[in-house]
Amino acid sequence: MGTFLRQIAEDQPMMASEMGQPTTPLIIIADQRERASGIPRALSEKGLEVRMQRLEVGDYLLTPKIAVERKTTADFIQSIFDKRLFAQVGALRMSFPCPILLIEKCDTPSREIHPSAVRGAMLYVALLNRIPIIHTENAADTVETLFAMAQLVHRETAQEFSLHSKRRSLSPQKTQRYILETIPGIGPHLAKALLQQFGNLQAVFNAAPDDLMEVPGIGRSRAEKIRTLLQRDYRSI
Repeated sequence: MGTFLRQIAEDQPMMASEMGQPTTPLIIIADQRERASGIPRALSEKGLEVRMQRLEVGDYLLTPKIAVERKTTADFIQSIFDKRLFAQVGALRMSFPCPILLIEKCDTPSREIHPSAVRGAMLYVALLNRIPIIHTENAADTVETLFAMAQLVHRETAQEFSLHSKRRSLSPQKTQRYILETIPGIGPHLAKALLQQFGNLQAVFNAAPDDLMEVPGIGRSRAEKIRTLLQRDYRSI
């Protein structure tokens, strides 16, 4: 796959030049938190116009419809443990018609995890949510892959992006579950169980810890964490 994409990246600019068509910079939006990885800078050095913004969902926007969530292998495994992966996958699926998960190998030691847990997470992303998974060998390979993808999907005219992506229309039931799944420690099964137990979101949010503990899978610690988060005063960063 990497060789195929790189070949497209090399061939496409040449074809446009041969046809005598004017070329315009290809635009890609990168999340501000990706700056530390060095990938946005490397993409700029390859000729892309990289715009740094704080993205609500995803790490790179190739077009208004195509978003890439980049994770190192260590982060991918950690996101399985802390359940971030499932909320992020739901947000990607909800926000973009063509979401992509890119997993980049890294030298950082990962937490030990059973292979079946990784396999299950991969199947959850690719099979149940229909999100393609692309693997890269390192940061340099990620740069080449993103560059080739941008060459492949962009039109020659510059595209304007909206920071707030248009979310796909979901049923009320899926929207309710999605809201609960954004709470740390609440995955798809617990979100459904909570709604079945309490009937609606307001009842879940108003429930005392002892009431939350009536739902199988929610112990004292998790119930207290949920209540603490819901009652915490908002403080802007």
